Amino acid sequence: MPTGRLILGAALLVGLGMRSNAMDVEVIAKGLRNQHGSVLFALFLEPRGFPDQGELAAQRVEVAIDGSEARARFTDVPDGQALAVGVLHDEDGDKRMATGLFGIPKEGFGVSKNPRIRFGPPRFEAARLVPVPDQPIIINVRYF
Repeated sequence: MPTGRLILGAALLVGLGMRSNAMDVEVIAKGLRNQHGSVLFALFLEPRGFPDQGELAAQRVEVAIDGSEARARFTDVPDGQALAVGVLHDEDGDKRMATGLFGIPKEGFGVSKNPRIRFGPPRFEAARLVPVPDQPIIINVRYF
């Protein structure tokens, strides 16, 4: 067998083996107050940028609202990888959190593990979890 085919075959087997170490993660945002706009989901594998800098997320997705919830699916998430998910109900469609006086959010938001929100955004550590296969992450959207 020519060396090129052997290397290609080995590379394909390694790629298939790596693929089996990835999983899909479903996230459900619940408690949306209306069907205006869409819901932005951001999956973070590290604290940098969490939760309000979606451009730094490992994966992002925007989905339509269905009733009072929205569902997103992240693919190729490393199996066993700790992560945190942030959610924004983008009612005005500007792809960012609308805030009022003193930075108080005007739109709904939430993070994985649904930690208590005090002053400022929740920390990555408070939202960090290891997803379980075939078990969706439920995020309760909060409004102020």
